Amino acid sequence: MTYENLVDFSVHPSDLKRLEGGWNGLKKYIEASRADGLELLIGYEPAADEIPKELVKSVHLPFWITWLDVWRKGEKGLKAYFPPMPDAYIQFCCGGSNQEEMIATQKKLWELAAVYNPKQAVMHAAHVELEHAFTRKFTYTDSEVLRSFSELLNRTAEEFSDGEPPCVIGIENLWWSGLNFSDSAQTDDFAGFLDFDKWNLVLDTGHLMNTNPKLRCEDEAVDFVLEKLNQLSVDIRKRIQSIHLNLSLSGEYQLQQIRKGLPTDWASLTHTEKYSSARNHVLKIDQHLPFQTERVKEIVNMIKPHTVIHEFITPTMVKYDEYLKQQMGVLI
Repeated sequence: MTYENLVDFSVHPSDLKRLEGGWNGLKKYIEASRADGLELLIGYEPAADEIPKELVKSVHLPFWITWLDVWRKGEKGLKAYFPPMPDAYIQFCCGGSNQEEMIATQKKLWELAAVYNPKQAVMHAAHVELEHAFTRKFTYTDSEVLRSFSELLNRTAEEFSDGEPPCVIGIENLWWSGLNFSDSAQTDDFAGFLDFDKWNLVLDTGHLMNTNPKLRCEDEAVDFVLEKLNQLSVDIRKRIQSIHLNLSLSGEYQLQQIRKGLPTDWASLTHTEKYSSARNHVLKIDQHLPFQTERVKEIVNMIKPHTVIHEFITPTMVKYDEYLKQQMGVLI
């Protein structure tokens, strides 16, 4: 089986500072690591000339975390979610203050991604309010999120002359309301909502594991992923064409935090402070560790992806390299 191994990276300056030689240093690292290229998390600005575009095989788009009421209610929904803040921050959070702005922003992101001629541009199909990252008491069901998300995708695709995105849209699972592979029929329904052809699904193994806080070891995690994949329809499995490969076994932490609920000082925090607190919490749930068991090949062999993205969160490139060697080693 042939697939490309990709390194995950972003255009954020903090990522670039971890490497000597900037973008050229990243190019040398990819060559030395024997990876085939990178998945690049982009922002809202055009690609810098220094980025080695030939190495970008997949693009990850910014994640709109809390957006559904803005899509449904416009300014009213915006005021419910966010305090007054600059337009650029609103764009970062949810794409805009109404459907027209959100579609225009998404169209711009698709066009920015297409510059790289990638295999896919990855989007998270989820909605979560900051409090719900702690409590799991979601406002919307999976079906409600997926229905509105499909509307956003369809309306954006309609902005292009042929009704198709300029590159394949890769739709990734999370463990919140939205696409989480918890219900096979629901996933089939979502596929049926999409009116364009250029889309696939991206399996994030760690995100799938985060839906089951009972997991405690790699064997249990692999068994769980295989079980969930087996429950999906054949057509949906065929649509999973790439994998964000990483391990997450944060179940004990998740259960502990659900019992605790919101942080004790939550009501007194500003929106920015709440966002930071929720982000730190999420990073503890979504561990982005490397697999150490060769059984991970069972997942890859079932999906037969065109791309495996080794997605880790590490403080240094030295640590990332350690994780990459570990995970690529067990895939041989």
